[in-house]
Amino acid sequence: MLFKGLLFLSGAVLCTRLPALPHIWFASGLLPVTWLIWKFPGFRFPGYVICGFLWTLLNAHLVLQHELQPGEEGKSLYAEGVVVSLPETRDRSIRFNFRIDELSQYGHAVKSNPGKVRLSWYEGRQPLQPGERWRLTIRLKRPHGYMNPGGFDYESWLFQNRLRATGYVIDDEENTRLQKASRLNPDLLRFVIRNKIREALPSDALAGFIPALAVGDRSGLSDAHWQVLTATGTNHLIAISGLHIGLVAGIVYLLVLRAWGPLCLFVPVLPGHVSGVRLAAAAAMLGALAYALLAGFALPAQRALIMLCVYFGMKLYYRTAVSSDVLGTALFAVLAIDPFAPLSASFWLSFSAVAVILYGVGYRAHLQRRRLWEWGRVQYIVTMGLVPVLALYYQEIPVYSLFANMFAVPWVSLVVIPLVLSGCALLLVGVDLLLELALASMHAFWWAMNLFTAWEFQLLPVSRPGLISMAVISAGVLILLLPRGITSRWLGLIWLVPLFFPAKIGLSSGEAAMTVLDVGQGLAVVVRTQRHSLLYDAGPAYASGFNTGAAVIVPFLRDKGIGTLDMLVQSHGDIDHIGGLQGLIGELPVSRVISSVPGEIPLLQAGECLDGQAWSWDGVHFQVLHPGSTQQLSANDRSCVVRVETRGLVMLLTGDIEERAERSLLQRHGERLRADVLVVPHHGSKTSSTRDFIEAVSPDIAVFPVGYRNRFGLPDRDVVSRYREHGARLLSTAESGAIRIKTTGAGLQVTAHRDKQRRFWHAAK
Repeated sequence: MLFKGLLFLSGAVLCTRLPALPHIWFASGLLPVTWLIWKFPGFRFPGYVICGFLWTLLNAHLVLQHELQPGEEGKSLYAEGVVVSLPETRDRSIRFNFRIDELSQYGHAVKSNPGKVRLSWYEGRQPLQPGERWRLTIRLKRPHGYMNPGGFDYESWLFQNRLRATGYVIDDEENTRLQKASRLNPDLLRFVIRNKIREALPSDALAGFIPALAVGDRSGLSDAHWQVLTATGTNHLIAISGLHIGLVAGIVYLLVLRAWGPLCLFVPVLPGHVSGVRLAAAAAMLGALAYALLAGFALPAQRALIMLCVYFGMKLYYRTAVSSDVLGTALFAVLAIDPFAPLSASFWLSFSAVAVILYGVGYRAHLQRRRLWEWGRVQYIVTMGLVPVLALYYQEIPVYSLFANMFAVPWVSLVVIPLVLSGCALLLVGVDLLLELALASMHAFWWAMNLFTAWEFQLLPVSRPGLISMAVISAGVLILLLPRGITSRWLGLIWLVPLFFPAKIGLSSGEAAMTVLDVGQGLAVVVRTQRHSLLYDAGPAYASGFNTGAAVIVPFLRDKGIGTLDMLVQSHGDIDHIGGLQGLIGELPVSRVISSVPGEIPLLQAGECLDGQAWSWDGVHFQVLHPGSTQQLSANDRSCVVRVETRGLVMLLTGDIEERAERSLLQRHGERLRADVLVVPHHGSKTSSTRDFIEAVSPDIAVFPVGYRNRFGLPDRDVVSRYREHGARLLSTAESGAIRIKTTGAGLQVTAHRDKQRRFWHAAK
């Protein structure tokens, strides 16, 4: 069964790798292929792959039929629908998921109803509850997110969660609550419990963990919390998934079995109609279902529930629960319900964890002896077994995960979770003592985790493995986890060597690769030579706490195997250029920093960038052309301008310079401004890119670093026309994602990440 499940999975994965979907009529072959599998046993192996592909194809078309048309983006629309998530209250806004039942404009129905959308409500916001029906005035845009190597694919996350548009609520008198939520709505119960928890607990730095463990609401956790959890490898304990739901199911199962004997004494006819094992298994499944609903029925909770139902379902029918059959059946069931589950890292982490435990431990007789030793061995197996998945998705491995989880897993499972759940039950009748004990137990957990984070080398950076490297590393892990008694298991360590050798960047002396990262309305550029790297600007930060240094730049550098920045050039101090530094500093060392605003760069000793500064790396020459030492200019016009010269090819980085700085550059440098590649000044604003400047630079490629549908309307149409009239090839990060331009002896190679990694759910140009 496991092998069949893996074949079905391979078909589903193949479909999710497609840049565009075949016609939905191809899915009509699903029933004939299923019949062929049943009729002809020799066709089963390819048949399961084809079924996985066609089933995923059918579901993909069903999801994508709810699409907002480009012509409806940014328009004021009237929507009637239901709040279908816990509202997340922030300082200035409320964010929530909204299922649109009716969408109209000027009294006429809009045909392109995207269904479920993700909304933010800023001005005039009102309190919301899950299950309420509202009429709202909204503006929407199609799913769109940053697209960068190594970065989080937000569009994929929206697709997995069936969110087919994002937008915001407009302050309007027409915004009206039409109907209250039904008391039977599970999300309303979660909302009530969350609010009661917040009211019952004192103001405390760790109070946000209690609703996270009770109802799956992690909005109260800060970035600092996640940093500690990531560094110790214990972040899985906060996601309500297999561990927690399995714990609840196991407790219910054991309680019913314990109560079966006394119950039969009081009801003598009971044993003749039902067995204790069946009753306990049914109760365990109901308990797991209740907790999954309480957690919001998120995708990890759904997968855990399915796996438990498969296991206990076998007990209901007195079937022997063979481990491989349980895992294979659970895999089939998960993919049947959600064929897009493999798009999530948590899918691979959860199934890999179960698989390696079964491989490394199995059902051995000696598990009843030396339980502490075996518990440590299980943690070792999981830690080693997840190395390939962690390397693939995160490019870092928690060094102290094994030791942290040996304490954290039993403490959270046997102490914190029971206190939280029983505390929530008592909270409904006004008793909050157990929740306070749960908070105290979280403080003990946090104290232990802080002991680990106080040590150095918390996270081991590794290289993202390719297909062959992934196979080699996985083989090494399997060798290390072979049963005791088999000699030379240590040879598995040799197979892990690819983790520490990044793929060659393919640059020779005199060549360079420039990547203009997709950071929305901001700028971040990485220039690499054969052995060195430079970062020009760090992208934006936002009031919500999100910054592109941590979300885009650091993952990109890790993906490329860059452990140290040789140079950081911070062009100027605007938040869309410097905001990402707060997420970058401390994540990797920076050898040298220059900036037009050195005093605004915290924790780094920055020098001033001035015209005339120059250095060479690996046959590539770098020169600062602007600002001059005596010039009195505005903040934008003092942006550092850097010229990068390779073998006969030139790239020019210009920051936010405007017309006055362009005139100064023309006067001082003239013909030296000629460049093959230009990162367009000030994102294509009409205050820059004068005709004289464009004529002097005469770029073959002009890159506009802009955000999708940004509020400034950049790039300006007249500016675009000027570059187009000059004959330059125009590229935009909003349309292309990260843009990589590599210089070679034969010229320029241009790669748009959105085109290279396009999947069928990604926004089209």
